[in-house]
Amino acid sequence: MGTIFKRGTRANPRFYFQYREGRLPDGRPRYTTHAATGARTLEDARKQLAVAEARIAQGLPPFPEPPPPQTTEPRPERLAALLTEWKDALVNRNAADDRSRIERHLLPRFGDLSIETVTLAVVMRWLDELRKTSLSGQTRRHLLSLLSRFFSWAIERGLASVNPVKMIPQGKRPKPQRPRSVPWLEDDSKVTALIQELGPVVGLMFYLGNRSGLRTGEIAGLRMADMEFLQEGTIRVRYSWDGPLKEDKDGSGKIKWVPAPVDAGTVLKIHLARRRLIGAKGEDLVFPFEPSKPQNRRRTSTWTGYRKEHIEHCWDEAAEKTGVQLTWYQATRHSFVSRNLKNGASLDEVSAALGHSSPVVTRMYYDHYIRKTFSSRLRQGIDAATPANDTRGVPE
Repeated sequence: MGTIFKRGTRANPRFYFQYREGRLPDGRPRYTTHAATGARTLEDARKQLAVAEARIAQGLPPFPEPPPPQTTEPRPERLAALLTEWKDALVNRNAADDRSRIERHLLPRFGDLSIETVTLAVVMRWLDELRKTSLSGQTRRHLLSLLSRFFSWAIERGLASVNPVKMIPQGKRPKPQRPRSVPWLEDDSKVTALIQELGPVVGLMFYLGNRSGLRTGEIAGLRMADMEFLQEGTIRVRYSWDGPLKEDKDGSGKIKWVPAPVDAGTVLKIHLARRRLIGAKGEDLVFPFEPSKPQNRRRTSTWTGYRKEHIEHCWDEAAEKTGVQLTWYQATRHSFVSRNLKNGASLDEVSAALGHSSPVVTRMYYDHYIRKTFSSRLRQGIDAATPANDTRGVPE
């Protein structure tokens, strides 16, 4: 049994206890004195002494070792790790392009910062730096959108509390420079010549793009079942290449309907009949890729339709032979919109055919084709208010 003794004053007593802990080299008992921490009475000191002696009897130190001190503030994580984690998890339609922009622009600029240090002021300075580069307004706007998407992702996972991009006033954000007068294919005789020059399959794909306003991927992604509505004057569109439509942001399987030309049944009749004859079913491609000669290498993907590079190669050759100095897009989707708006089609009807979210989107690019004629009621001048025989102030 150890010894307990008291020191200090009545108002502030201090208790100590002495216990035997092993032996000295000469064999005599070794005693250790320890303060009874926090003990206010003699009974408290005895309890602490009993605990120490019990631990010694078990071969343990008289008092447990204190836990290592823990830092209250964790070391801030560099943004590079979070940007990389978000980049690798992207599954949207243009994920490959987004990853490339993140690696070339976001990681070099923000990678060494912590997420707490990316404030509105930091983002505004970054926009000032981008403005001095050769990047277009559309590219700078896309980069800002990527940064905003990253902070939204971080907020959802509790890694950030605010999105500094949302704090930028609308007037201070990059604005794309939209060309107002883009050439388009007005001569229908050139359309016919291009169809013949492009061949029996790519020519039909061009026909649908020029007459129905389909994007290249939407034409290539058409299935046989989508052409069953030609008699109703429409074509169903569900795919862009082998993936969802551009308008299908969340991958929910969104579809849209586009106008079918009045002669589509006749123009496409032979091709569709040939496809059905060889056993094409509803979900088979309308335009599968059939090489004219054996390929030098196998395709690395499961996509069996036409690729954008091949279509553009065919277009470059056909455009050069026919003397057309337009891109595939200008001669197809852009020409479809320009032709119909110039001929008086309503803005909302053209917008619906394109699959735009709102006629406002269509107006931003094609407002120079919207209503150029006005009634005489709106064009009334001031002659009616001026007497015809009043010649005062008119020089002789």
